[in-house]
Amino acid sequence: MIKIITGQTGEGKTKKMIEAANQAVTHIKGHAVYIDSTNTHRYALSHQVRLIEASTFPLKSQTDFFGFLCGILSANHDIEIVFIDELVKLTHCCIDDLTQLFDRIRELSDKYQVEFIIGTSCSHGDIPKHLTPYLIA
Repeated sequence: MIKIITGQTGEGKTKKMIEAANQAVTHIKGHAVYIDSTNTHRYALSHQVRLIEASTFPLKSQTDFFGFLCGILSANHDIEIVFIDELVKLTHCCIDDLTQLFDRIRELSDKYQVEFIIGTSCSHGDIPKHLTPYLIA
């Protein structure tokens, strides 16, 4: 399952995602991963949430990012939920160019029963129509 949280910078997307991550670890049996471009929120996240600072890896495209996700999932088969903050920033693409990436993430989600919560800085109106079913905020 994929869920998308949208909003402009400063509207509270990251805060919602951090709260959701901290809540998730109280009831899941496996692991939760939080991928962010920085580690500034490390103290806001529960110690049970694995924070990965993606900017320390050479991610230059959506293909790089997809390989990065596959590597994370292959290293730990107990991951139940992955939070991705600022997907557009991490992939260096605009939301309109991420159609293929979302399709590939959906395949990962279905195959490995991993939930993906994705935050992106844009408005609801900027989301391509085929991604609107994933919108939660």
